[in-house]
Amino acid sequence: MSFLFPLYLLGAAALAVPILLHLRRRPPKDYIPFSSHMFLEQTPEKLTRRTRVDRWLLLALRCLALLLLAFAFGRPFLNTIPVAIAANPLERKIILIDRSASMKRENLWEQAIEKAREQLKESNTTTEVAIAFFDNEFEEVASLAAWASLSPVARNSAFNDFISERQAEPSWQTTNLGTAMTRAADLLLAADIDDPAMTMEVVVISDFQSGAEQTALQNEAWPDDVKVHCLPVTPEKSGNFSLALASTPPRSSIDEEEVYRVRIQNASDSDFSTATVAWKDAPDTAIETTVAPGNSRIIRTPPRPAAAVRGLLTVTGDHHEFDNEVFLSPVQARPLRILVSGDTELEETAGSALFYLKRALQPTPNLEPIVTVRAQMTDKELTETEVVVILDQWSTEVGNQLKQFAESGGLVIALPSSEASSEALAEIVGDDSWKLSEAEGREFALLGDLDFEHPVLEPFARARIRDFTKIRFWKHRNLVLSAEGEEETRILATFDGESPAIIERRVGEGSVFAFLSGWEPRESQLALSSKFVPLLFSIFEHTGFSIRSAPTYLVGETSSVEPGFKETERDGEPHLLAINLNPREGNTTPFDPNVVFSGLGIPLIDEAANDSLKNLTEDQIERLESEAKEGKQKLWKWIVFAALFILVIESILAGRRPQPARTLQSTAT
Repeated sequence: MSFLFPLYLLGAAALAVPILLHLRRRPPKDYIPFSSHMFLEQTPEKLTRRTRVDRWLLLALRCLALLLLAFAFGRPFLNTIPVAIAANPLERKIILIDRSASMKRENLWEQAIEKAREQLKESNTTTEVAIAFFDNEFEEVASLAAWASLSPVARNSAFNDFISERQAEPSWQTTNLGTAMTRAADLLLAADIDDPAMTMEVVVISDFQSGAEQTALQNEAWPDDVKVHCLPVTPEKSGNFSLALASTPPRSSIDEEEVYRVRIQNASDSDFSTATVAWKDAPDTAIETTVAPGNSRIIRTPPRPAAAVRGLLTVTGDHHEFDNEVFLSPVQARPLRILVSGDTELEETAGSALFYLKRALQPTPNLEPIVTVRAQMTDKELTETEVVVILDQWSTEVGNQLKQFAESGGLVIALPSSEASSEALAEIVGDDSWKLSEAEGREFALLGDLDFEHPVLEPFARARIRDFTKIRFWKHRNLVLSAEGEEETRILATFDGESPAIIERRVGEGSVFAFLSGWEPRESQLALSSKFVPLLFSIFEHTGFSIRSAPTYLVGETSSVEPGFKETERDGEPHLLAINLNPREGNTTPFDPNVVFSGLGIPLIDEAANDSLKNLTEDQIERLESEAKEGKQKLWKWIVFAALFILVIESILAGRRPQPARTLQSTAT
């Protein structure tokens, strides 16, 4: 056993104090007056056996407590237990280089590469080094084991080869600083299990911009043995404007102009505030606005020029152009393939359900319906379509065919006529209890019990458009339902509060909507009303077929690795995608890593302290080894605990009065 501060053992000399106190005898303090003694002369008490100790146990406890306290202040440690600094005097470090999009500013990338080279030059044969790049992903390009046997010169050469061949410039991805640092710390700890190192260090070379993701550092505790060395890079010209899409144009007609809303963000360290937004190659569309440093502002853009099919919005007024553009493809309608099962001769016959259906399904900013009419459907046609409208009457075989179509995610809209059978309709929904019959005895019926909480009727919930009383139904069918499928069945409206008029039934991954009255004028006024077209498109939207195509994606959401336009196909049709930079990368205001990381409990290394470790003498290294051993073992805590326990026992024993010795007296006979 050794001691970190052996001079404190001199405190053991305090053991003489309780020993002297125990040997000292004090005159008795208790006096009992007797009247017969008042005339006698007082003489001093004669003490005998001055060196006798009466309470050996109490003396031993007090001496032991003092001895333990002296040991605790001496900070003892065991030399037989190895520590990293004593077992292997090597250093390990992982150099993290930020390659995110914000590093494209001025010469930040060149600064980062040069700092990495300096770190490699400073390493020696007792230093294991690894290189990793990070943006939204972590990539270790040189592991600790791979470079362990290389000299500093060879490491620099290998690093330069990698930069020239694979990483000549930063990427367009976002910055996930937290994940990169935790991954590096895990690699160091994994290597330390088999071969302990004197120090473990993560060197972070980055611009430390505020848009960097740090969630992983906040969610996980940082290991105490891994220290972080921050090497920031800064541009010569501070400040930055960032342009990002805020919202797409809310058009109700495909012929309306496209006016976007964009967000302009000005960095806190900017010395400018005037920004100009315009469509590229269209100077007459320029708009000038003011954004104070550290603030953002949302503005409406000028309408997209007719020639700007591949629209590009730009902002000018700052020093860095990497985030000054927003690519905008035109809002494109989603193709929707609709297969109608009916008489093809009725397509142009006025007054037929097919006639009104085809005229209702016109292209909108959201959807581009593609209607195909077939007298008989084939399985191949069903696999190529998304919506099936079945009119009049059909066989149970067709019903089973449509059931399988709905189960695979398709939408079926059924309009049974007066000749349709209950079995055919029940076959589509897979419920034999559905009973269909023709309603009789009324001049007309009106819609009642409308469920405006249902997503299909929710758009009609406003007071001005919720009135359906002007729509009359001359003929309709009665439908009797069972209680078995109530969870999958929802009635949107009834005829005068009685039989269902519009009903939805979930079938597998798809839906079946049944209209219990036809769309022909001889059966109802629904197709002639202003509610018909929005009702159909509301059904499409509810079942997932009216999703507006995203006008813009972010880098990383597609296979594209940089901003720009990308031509793809959707459902066999050409589709233009716009890929933009993630707005987080535009938040270039730097943060102080020393303040932020210290607040998270991450141990840091500064330049001065890092240099001083390289010039240690043998005595200083031995001293560091002793401190490392004592710091890991912390035996003094257990010694103090034992001393306190002994003092508690001593206090209990000291509080008890000693029992006087009994003398034997002989009795007179």
